[in-house]
Amino acid sequence: MIEHHQLVKMCSAFIEPASVISSDRLLNGLSNDNFLIRTKQKGYLLKCYKSHWPAIGLEAQRFLSEFNICPAPVWLDKKNSRAVFNYIEGNTSQSGITLSFINKLAQVHNYNVSTAPIAIAKELHFYQSSDVYTQYKPQIEQALKAVAAMQFDEGFCHNDLVKDNIIVNASGMYLIDFEYAKTNDIYFDLASLAISFNLSEQNERALLADYENCTVRKNKFTQSIDKLNCYKLLYLVLCIGWYEQRAIKNKSVELRAQLNKITTLMVS
Repeated sequence: MIEHHQLVKMCSAFIEPASVISSDRLLNGLSNDNFLIRTKQKGYLLKCYKSHWPAIGLEAQRFLSEFNICPAPVWLDKKNSRAVFNYIEGNTSQSGITLSFINKLAQVHNYNVSTAPIAIAKELHFYQSSDVYTQYKPQIEQALKAVAAMQFDEGFCHNDLVKDNIIVNASGMYLIDFEYAKTNDIYFDLASLAISFNLSEQNERALLADYENCTVRKNKFTQSIDKLNCYKLLYLVLCIGWYEQRAIKNKSVELRAQLNKITTLMVS
């Protein structure tokens, strides 16, 4: 555990140490150690990365913050895998998805940086020995085969659109944590939203329609509930595998209920 005086010493690289009035560890971060550093004027989020240095995501946040989409990084320490961001006051999103937020997501997808696309089949391979993969292997293979035959809607994706990464305040909805951001099919992000907010099919159709109206790539985007369902299934298997590998049972139980529902729909 990093002590307060150690945090203050770290912060001396970008603010006057004497201005720090409090520091608190944030418990909602599962992949990294996160701390809220407060001065009299504002708050800062200190992230200590455990797995990899997200250079692509950090640069994306720097650029996209200029459009009020996400908080800006204010200090980077690659050597020690630390980054500091302006802290956005607010709560994690619990209600519906606003049109303004969908427009922000479309801007993220249009961020003009291309990386090697995420290979969904390769990501799923890490969990091939898990209970969830074994149980749903035929449906997983069916979904992978289906999306491989569909149009690839390429975009720069967030790839981790859980509610905890969407902050809401009086000014709107904001994205945080671009740690896994890179090129992907934009339906992966749309599926993440559908799962995170447990949308009904009616609301899913509205999401796709609103997204098409917001995106600048209207001639390249095709609304497809079938494609959304395939990506929902694949996204759920990845999430459940990740949570169960770390024995986070409360998260996986709710997601398994959604997975059962989707597989039933895809069979019927």
